[in-house]
Amino acid sequence: MRKIFYLIFAALLFSIYSCDDSGKDSTDEPSTGKTDFTKRYGIKSAIVEYVITGSQSGTKTLYFDNWGMRQAEYTNSVLEIGNFSKRINILNIVKDDANYIIDLERKTGTKTKNPVKKLVAELQNQKSFGEFGEQILLKAGAMKIGQEEFLDKDCDIYEIKNTGTKMWIWKWIPLKAISKLGGVEINSVAKKIEVNVNIPEEKFTPPDNVTITEVDLDDIENQLRQQSK
Repeated sequence: MRKIFYLIFAALLFSIYSCDDSGKDSTDEPSTGKTDFTKRYGIKSAIVEYVITGSQSGTKTLYFDNWGMRQAEYTNSVLEIGNFSKRINILNIVKDDANYIIDLERKTGTKTKNPVKKLVAELQNQKSFGEFGEQILLKAGAMKIGQEEFLDKDCDIYEIKNTGTKMWIWKWIPLKAISKLGGVEINSVAKKIEVNVNIPEEKFTPPDNVTITEVDLDDIENQLRQQSK
């Protein structure tokens, strides 16, 4: 069951680790030769709808604006492995200084520090150039392994070996991900993307009827490291 836990945890982290292709379009801005830490994606706002298959089946919808510095991810699925079955109805919000992970079934959730801001603080101290998304991927141990067209988009393919994950990336937006770990496979594939759209404020707001507990993310990471030894 520990392998299952790590695969689910990797899937949650996947919303942070995403990258862009080298093409240009009307939504791009000229490169300044320096890293712009105010933009995660190459699109100002978007709605991306995914289908989840494999050991986990269901749907996921990603909403973001402000170049991805504010986003919400709604996942409604069922994880089935052998006799084990778990319903997953999760809302993951990243905005301002906080990251909310909310179980919409149980009406409970956690609030931690915004992981994107932590990465910005770490990476700004480096003498680095290029895109913010690229630096995040490299820090996560990802390697670019190829290119492929998907949904009529020219995607770069990245692999993170320690999580068994391959990602098809366009404009820093993940359009497809395949994760395999310990015999468990979870596929997340975009079926529709709308770019430069207005996102309702309510999508980024935790529901009123949810009990939220603040959690120290650094402490969780330390515990995971200890369990993996």
